[in-house]
Formats: sequence, C-alpha cells, structure tokens
Amino acid sequence: MKNILIIFIAAVTIAGCSKSTSNTGTAVTMQSLAGNYKITAATVAGLDILSSYVLPCQVDDVYTLNADGTYAIADLGTACTPTSAVNGAWSLNSSQITIGTQVFTLTKFDGAKIEATTVGTQGGYTVTVTVIFTKQ
Repeated sequence: MKNILIIFIAAVTIAGCSKSTSNTGTAVTMQSLAGNYKITAATVAGLDILSSYVLPCQVDDVYTLNADGTYAIADLGTACTPTSAVNGAWSLNSSQITIGTQVFTLTKFDGAKIEATTVGTQGGYTVTVTVIFTKQ
C-alpha cells in the first residue's frame, strides 16, 4: 500500500468489530465510524504539519470507511501523480483503528470527528502524529 498520509514528515501514511466508548460517550463501532472523512488537522508536539508536509493534492482526498471493513481513498480535487486513490481493508480492535497497514490509536470520537495518534520514525527520530479526520 502506498503511503497515504504523507504526514510523518513525508514518510508515513495513515480486525474485528470491537466495541468501546470514546471519551465523549459515543459508542465506537465500525458502524459508528463508517463514513466519508477528510484530514482537517495533523500535528506533531502541538505543531501544525498538515500544510507543511501533506501534498496539496492529498489535502482534498476523501477517506471512506465502510461498516463492512473496506475503505477507499478518493483522489478528489487536485489529482496526485501518481494517484493517491487506494482501497483495501480497515479494522477496529478496542481503541486501535488499522487502515491498510497504518495503525492509529483512537483518542476522541464524537460522531463527527475522529482524533487519533500514530507513531512513525523519520530521520532516526520517533514522532507521534495526531490526526483529525472530519466527517463530510
């Protein structure tokens, strides 16, 4: 799978139906997470990296999570070359969301926004990236 979230300073992208509750009381299931999302924020140590490290052609992409465990990334608006469109499987296991090969830890979910963290290494440094996906 391609790097779909060039958020880890241009290196890293973004089983089963477990049920948990987010810190807002919203039940977290594959059904409640299902929908169309855009990445609206990405930070490392509180610093915005969305505008600096995500390609302009990827900022307008739509991420579709389906309740059946499939996902699709639509390369909308400004097209990437090669395309950033991809599809595959996603899963939820307690507070872990896996999209393709990228693992996120869910930190907040209110039915409209997913806030999650993921860890990657760039230039020998380990970074924790916080990503906010907003339902469209």
